[in-house]
Amino acid sequence: MLQHLSRRGKYALLIGLCFLLAVVGVVLGQRGTANAAPAGNTVSLAQFQQAILVWASGTPAVQEQAAGICQHETLSATHCSGISAAVRATWAAFIEQDPAAVGRPEATPHLTARYALLAALYRQLDTLTNGHIDRIFADTTAVYRVITQPSFIAQVGIHMQPLSSTNLATVWATSFKQTSGLPSGYSAMRSDYVALPDAYLKYADLGLIGTNDIPAIYQPFYVPGGTTAHWTVTITTSKKAVSSVLVTDVGPWNEDDNWWDANGTATTLAANCPVSSSLVAADATSNPLVNGICPNATTSSPTAVNLRRIYYYLLYQHYGLPFFQPAGYQPSGTFSNGVYPTALSLDCAEAATAATTNDGIACGPGLNNYNGNAGGWLRNGTFDHPITNQSAIDLSPAIDRALGWSYPSSGLVTVDLSKLP
Repeated sequence: MLQHLSRRGKYALLIGLCFLLAVVGVVLGQRGTANAAPAGNTVSLAQFQQAILVWASGTPAVQEQAAGICQHETLSATHCSGISAAVRATWAAFIEQDPAAVGRPEATPHLTARYALLAALYRQLDTLTNGHIDRIFADTTAVYRVITQPSFIAQVGIHMQPLSSTNLATVWATSFKQTSGLPSGYSAMRSDYVALPDAYLKYADLGLIGTNDIPAIYQPFYVPGGTTAHWTVTITTSKKAVSSVLVTDVGPWNEDDNWWDANGTATTLAANCPVSSSLVAADATSNPLVNGICPNATTSSPTAVNLRRIYYYLLYQHYGLPFFQPAGYQPSGTFSNGVYPTALSLDCAEAATAATTNDGIACGPGLNNYNGNAGGWLRNGTFDHPITNQSAIDLSPAIDRALGWSYPSSGLVTVDLSKLP
């Protein structure tokens, strides 16, 4: 074809091809930048998550371990405090600029901000450690392994503030700031509130009680009075307690893991369970854990128990009733029909078990890397992978202050769950 073009035509075609290749190069370059790790010295996201647990902790026993790193590396008190401040400041910036990386997977990842923050943290820590940042991170990993041992967790738990309730759980907590959807009169920075991985708690406490928010089969548990509920928890540490804190958001990570409720054990579905007549597979309802999606009330036994729902969400995408619709099937992580989830013990959060950071709280043997580090289904049709934060509850900035913690902080807390459905 080229031989039929004039010299001017050939020149114009060549210019056009060059322009097209340049545009393709820019597009591919942008795509590569979005998915590749940044060049140069930077902190990895895994290192940052460990730093949050060690250097941004509100738990005195963990703070002592961090101070031991400073002594080992002969760092001054000023530089030691500077490391903690730098990690907290970076974490606070992540909460604002890239929340998807720190427990809010429904948010769109902001990779440019993520890489910039991690690179800036590297430079700060390199200066504070006199160029020995690699040694500091090696020490941080060693301390992280200590504080996530069950024996360490148990020792800290012994010294928690006593509570009269017997429905208690010692879990890791992290900080978050809710900037929308708070009840009237609440302040993001000045009010006490928490996030737990159960969307129905949030909807009930905010008065969103229609069947599009809370299905009718769950309404007797979440809105027993037919109006706005008031589901709360009490948070305690070794020094402080914050009572009757309202649940206002879903988190961290999972949408529907009511980890304080019992697992289902029935081998058949309840008669009132709204299941599609067309199953995604013949064995779709053959596991008692999956059957736990419906409360276990029957005509002969009207007193029902609000059962744990996470196992259903690990296997089936959920946009509403009836359950088990063929078009909604999509397994999460390593689970599928016939390969059912391992049952988690009561008060053992699925996100904490699936996290790439091991929380050290004994949930049963062989549960590291649970479900391939993937979490439960979110309502936008995606699941969390990888979960990098082992937290089971998120605390507001005001709760941090009330506990004597700096915002943002991580740490071990005892949660009184007696006022949850």
